[in-house]
Amino acid sequence: MVIQKKISGEFQCPNCFTESIEKVIYQTVIHYQMLKPQDKIIVGLSGGKDSMSLLYNIIKIKEKIRNVEPIIALTIDEGIRDYRKNSIEDAKQYCQKYNIQHEIISFKERVGNNLDEILLLKKGTDTERYTCNYCATIRRRLLNEEAKNLGGTVLALGHNLTDVTETFLMNILHKRHQLIANQYLFKTETAESKKYYIKKVKPLIKIPEEEIFLYANLKHLKYYPSHCPYREEDPILRKRVLDYILKIKTILPEVEYNLFSSFQRISEKLYKNLPNQEFQECTICGYPSGKSQVCTYCNLTESLRN
Repeated sequence: MVIQKKISGEFQCPNCFTESIEKVIYQTVIHYQMLKPQDKIIVGLSGGKDSMSLLYNIIKIKEKIRNVEPIIALTIDEGIRDYRKNSIEDAKQYCQKYNIQHEIISFKERVGNNLDEILLLKKGTDTERYTCNYCATIRRRLLNEEAKNLGGTVLALGHNLTDVTETFLMNILHKRHQLIANQYLFKTETAESKKYYIKKVKPLIKIPEEEIFLYANLKHLKYYPSHCPYREEDPILRKRVLDYILKIKTILPEVEYNLFSSFQRISEKLYKNLPNQEFQECTICGYPSGKSQVCTYCNLTESLRN
């Protein structure tokens, strides 16, 4: 079997290909100063190809940086019927194989309803939104809160190059300049930011999705192959932006790398030049809530209780 990289045209054997992927991931961690020897690393583990590849590489990198703190894998169970239960099973088996502590937090236990139930409750109401809006709001909060509760100093997420460029382009379309600035890869952690948020790192940001797919299969990582059914069903902007990038990629293979380069330059400029955004603290949970008295998470969870 011979693998040809689309951008460079380079031909590689499977072993050389997987080694090159691992080298890029390690260099990304070092270049962007993502991990330190004293870090307590929490890995977001969904059971898919990206998070399984991430955990596998974090285990290897941990040995190189001589980190003595044990890794903890953190899975969020949204309660999506015929989907999440299967991926969680793969995640469990993987953690047992490598003797990794595995914590599972569910929407049901934290907000009182799983995602399927939230959709039924919201259907036909004035606050009905696409499924991904509810899911992202709750997932982000639970990942952040639980990673901090577990004593973590870093939360590692499996976002790949395709994910990052998709998010960047979507933020451009929405003119979310402050959000792009906040995603600057060399931003300084402040005492104020540490009060609310754990540091998030994305070691796979230089690897396109199709290369992660090939890597996971060549390494025989057992992962759940299906995408979330709601993302496939809902005509959300994020999915349309991804389809656009993939379409452009057929005639401009380097489009993701070009977008990533633009993201780095623009996020740096915005980070260094935009004034600090003032915010209020949510009157319910104390997290930043922008200009509102209640944050998006509490607005959603309070509406579910009522």
